[in-house]
Amino acid sequence: MPMAQARLHLLIITLAGILFALPALVSSCLAGHDFFFHVMFSHHFTDQLLDGELYPRWMQYMNAGFGSPTFFFYAPLPYYITSLFSFIGWGDSSGTLPLIFSACVALIASGVTAYFWLKECTSPKFALIIAIIYMVLPYHFVVDFYIRFAFAELWSFVWMPWILLLSLRITDGRLMSVLWLSMGLTLLMLTHLPTLIMFIPVFIGHCLFTTDNSKRKIVFTYHVLALILATGLSALYWVPAMTTQEYISIQSMFTGMFYFTNNFLLSGPGYGHSQIFWRYLTFISVLLSSLAYGAWLFSRMQTHITIRREINYWLVVIFICFLMMLPISQFVWEWFPVYQKLQFPWRFNTVLSVAAVTVFALAMSEYREIKFRLHGHWPVVIWCLLLGALLGSELIYGLKPVFMNRTADENIDAYLAISRSPQEYRPAWVPEDKFSLKKIKQFAAETPPVSSDKVDTSWNIKEWKPRSIVLTVNAVTMTQLTLHHFYYPGWIASIAGMQGDLSIQHSENGLIRFSVPAGQHEVKLKLQVLPEERVGLMISLAATLVWLGLCLKLIRHRLKISGRRSAG
Repeated sequence: MPMAQARLHLLIITLAGILFALPALVSSCLAGHDFFFHVMFSHHFTDQLLDGELYPRWMQYMNAGFGSPTFFFYAPLPYYITSLFSFIGWGDSSGTLPLIFSACVALIASGVTAYFWLKECTSPKFALIIAIIYMVLPYHFVVDFYIRFAFAELWSFVWMPWILLLSLRITDGRLMSVLWLSMGLTLLMLTHLPTLIMFIPVFIGHCLFTTDNSKRKIVFTYHVLALILATGLSALYWVPAMTTQEYISIQSMFTGMFYFTNNFLLSGPGYGHSQIFWRYLTFISVLLSSLAYGAWLFSRMQTHITIRREINYWLVVIFICFLMMLPISQFVWEWFPVYQKLQFPWRFNTVLSVAAVTVFALAMSEYREIKFRLHGHWPVVIWCLLLGALLGSELIYGLKPVFMNRTADENIDAYLAISRSPQEYRPAWVPEDKFSLKKIKQFAAETPPVSSDKVDTSWNIKEWKPRSIVLTVNAVTMTQLTLHHFYYPGWIASIAGMQGDLSIQHSENGLIRFSVPAGQHEVKLKLQVLPEERVGLMISLAATLVWLGLCLKLIRHRLKISGRRSAG
């Protein structure tokens, strides 16, 4: 019966997720803040992946064909998942359906992981109800899915409950969960680093605060081991991303409308966001925090010390998350500059959402005892009305973004034709005035695939792949060639049959430029694996071997124990 019940609950969660995503599935050309960027990212990433590139980092056709280092820095996991839906094409002239399917799966998967996490806190029926609430909380559903289309952040909602569940398994003494916990943390690291920055202190604090003193040291050790393994497993992404930022215009991520001081709630947006959006973010943050506080008050009628300690911890998390969204916390952001990389303090709504639904579940963990102690039902009625107001606000503020705001197919086609990356991924050698959406199109039209400083030089393109270009060149005299391709460290050029590499430089416009001696030559250009990529890959391979070794050791240990029991 429990298995049948679990299957039914998972089916309900799946149907609820499909229902919530149905407006996007019916008309997939959303008008979210970042929708164009993620369509572009997924389109080019999938194309290069299907062409046989296992980890596409340099996007060949982005920036009007000049290329882009986007995935040297942007987390790749959500786009690997999206590529699984690349076969979907019926009635999809814009090519956006695979991305929407991936977002739909993220919404459903978040409900599934939340259900299994919350089932540890309350009954399966209440876990089902609260998991669906988690899926449809305004920040998760309306803001991240339909208004912003914060695709990576949307996927982070999947991994946080799963990580908490696996952390709980370690607390219960299940050592195999150390390995699965490291895998869950790896998935979050490969999905969205800003969410990781917010969530790690909560995750570590939870294991320390809620574990008995007698087990605290060993449990903390296991959590640190899982975190170290996850850091190693994900190194192939984060090592290049963290160590090569001087190659791009990363500073543009932390100026103007993206600077954290311009994004605190209550103080209003500095600029760049509408006042209505700001008020809605404030409304849902205040109301969700208030509902969690109300649930905490409700839980005070419980006598179990473990539940009280757990729910007190999550209330503190909610309080800190809320304060981190307000100007009063500016000194914390200044003391810990790593938080400034979040850009938007209201991103703490991700952790706030997980903490709030956990409080809801814990408050209902002894409902049968509590309901006999309530003096009337008014506290519950008021709480339900406030929850209804929170979710009902989506029908008012979210009506247009969910059901109406869409963009035309031709707009997406026009955007994909240029595929200009966000400003922060502009190679440092490319002038900013050449990188605007209008200027880069004009710049591309004026720049031939190959140009020479000598009129008597001819050339032919034999190959033009993301990290490999092959040209045949016939030069009467020494000539300097410039490619329709942005310069980036790691590009090398060589001539077949000649020793040594040609010297590659960047032009005044940030394009690849190199000199070719007189004669007929086959010139091969290659974006070699950067030292930072190689280091990250070696660390990840070593961590994978350690992970597999520990896994085999634990399996053998279990088999030995089973054998002894059978013999006994």
